[in-house]
Amino acid sequence: MKWTNFNIQTFKSLISFLLIPLSFIYGSITTIRNLLFDYRIFKSVSHNIPIICIGNLSVGGTGKTPHTQYIIDLLNPDHKLAVLSRGYGRKTSTLKYIETTSNANEVGDEPLQLKLNNPDCIVVVEKNRNKGVKKILKDFPETNIIILDDGYQHRYIKAGFNILITPYSYPYYKDCLMPSGNLRESKKGAERANVIVFSKTPENINPNLKNKMLKSLHLLEHQKGYFSHVNYCTWKCIITNKEFSADGHYSITLVSGIANPKPLIHYLQNAGHKLMHLKFTDHHNYSSNDITNILNKYKQDSSIKKLILTTEKDATKLREFLAYFEDANFYYVPINIAFSKQESFDKQILNYVAKN
Repeated sequence: MKWTNFNIQTFKSLISFLLIPLSFIYGSITTIRNLLFDYRIFKSVSHNIPIICIGNLSVGGTGKTPHTQYIIDLLNPDHKLAVLSRGYGRKTSTLKYIETTSNANEVGDEPLQLKLNNPDCIVVVEKNRNKGVKKILKDFPETNIIILDDGYQHRYIKAGFNILITPYSYPYYKDCLMPSGNLRESKKGAERANVIVFSKTPENINPNLKNKMLKSLHLLEHQKGYFSHVNYCTWKCIITNKEFSADGHYSITLVSGIANPKPLIHYLQNAGHKLMHLKFTDHHNYSSNDITNILNKYKQDSSIKKLILTTEKDATKLREFLAYFEDANFYYVPINIAFSKQESFDKQILNYVAKN
């Protein structure tokens, strides 16, 4: 039987419907947990330092890491920062200070990416956020701001400022709880946020649509909503890290292990490049067999202007296999984000830090 897009979507919808009872059970558990924190039966610990939490309600693909990088760039010149992450997908479980020479499998791909981009910044992985904060302040007492990367559901620590990221293409208010949907907790959890950001927004979005989406957030008095978009930067050689400007159109073997590669695909196609996409799951741990497959696809391409391209996050893991790629043109594409009301967003963050 040949599966069409309609067949696949119908099948996915059926599975989601069948999983609704499990979502109800899961939602009941997370709601009770949140109520226990709200009524202070479970304790949220405050620390005598500004703590900015960047997180989401859904599983993966919202763009937390580039937003974390944005906050680092905003605050780094005038402050001593530390970034604390649990290090999703790592094979270790103990607290680790990340170095630029660390292995992504041991510390997590996204924390390593942050360290590589900010070598002078303290980057730590620790599942227990309170333990991580205490260790940072003990070892580096000069630290005056801590950024929690993906700590929104870790309520045992009380962040002073919460930034909630939700994707423009599928915001949390259209989603439903796991496992029938992608939400980690009820939509009511958004009430804890100080700022809600629609990420990966098209740059020329209709103002009326923006207003409609902001109204759908039902923002509380203490909350503000923003829109951010992705900028794709000049590609870099994965071996030398030198910038590479694409002169014309290329035949690209695209390697991605991220939750949502569609924006990257559209960016490359709109630029006129030809793509052969090797898609892996988010946070994929690459193996030698994967590398062999990537190189075989690349070598099968008879184009004169051809290269392998990957994301900055995937590059942190693929660098472990550089010896295999010596004869290949291999690059990664860095990204950064920008806000439609950047001055207002920056001011809100800086005011929080100044007052705390």
